Amino acid sequence: MSGEILNGTYITAEDIKRLFPERPAECNKGDFGYVALVGGSLEYSGAIRLAALANAAMRSGAGVASVAAPRSICPLVAGAVLEATLFPLSEEEGELRFSEEEFARLCRRYGCIAFGMGIGNTEETAKAVEYLLTHYDKTLIVDADGLNAMAGLDRALIRNSKARLVLTPHLKEFSRLSGAPMEDIKAAPVESAKALANDLKAVVLLKGSTTAVAGPTGKVLLTDRGCPGMATAGSGDVLSGILSAVCVNADDLVLAAAAGAYINGSAGELAQSRRSAVTMTSSDTAACVAEVVERIIQTEG
Repeated sequence: MSGEILNGTYITAEDIKRLFPERPAECNKGDFGYVALVGGSLEYSGAIRLAALANAAMRSGAGVASVAAPRSICPLVAGAVLEATLFPLSEEEGELRFSEEEFARLCRRYGCIAFGMGIGNTEETAKAVEYLLTHYDKTLIVDADGLNAMAGLDRALIRNSKARLVLTPHLKEFSRLSGAPMEDIKAAPVESAKALANDLKAVVLLKGSTTAVAGPTGKVLLTDRGCPGMATAGSGDVLSGILSAVCVNADDLVLAAAAGAYINGSAGELAQSRRSAVTMTSSDTAACVAEVVERIIQTEG
């Protein structure tokens, strides 16, 4: 890896390539992991659809992806992503109603769960986050409303989680989680990410023009891939879909999370080159993910 800055190292395509080894002729979908994307609400159905689109666009990584969403919005998701299976969740008026039985099934079935995209900042969301932290023992990616719910929980619950945690806050969400003023975080993003990762015993992906990914052992990877056109609704949902595909099989979770941010930013750059900073949308980014991954796989070195 090359390009060190402020105790962090910029990730390269050569670094990421190792996450996509050549697949043997004798393989099947079960060899590559089962992922659940958990999110969505009647008001924010697009969030979970974008995450699912990005996961499908990876065309590598997970063997099976399921979209777990409130029952009433499952038909909206089904029409958008043919590759994903559906896991209808209990709901009340289009928002999640936590069911321990349903979440126990999610925990048993999936090797990676990405939670929070458009799910709503409600007490039911907080119940779901608390259950996942205390019962799930595989890879858990928490974004958006999942992070907002987590900010109100006892820190010990997060630190003692059985799961391999990946938290993906933007600046305001990071401030809620850490209690630090946004000005202080902006002034020292790498040190801030390292401190929170150490405090919560999690991988922390702090989004920004330079995204910092820190692990609980002090490892930090950086990426400055991205563009102004990504300053639009849904960019974080696309990232969560990418992360779920990359992280499910990864031993090095810091590398995998940084790779997800690199792929997301690179896809955004490609989308902007074909549209413009003004007209591109997050679905344009998702549509470019596969091409970016193919370029990475073909990288020499």
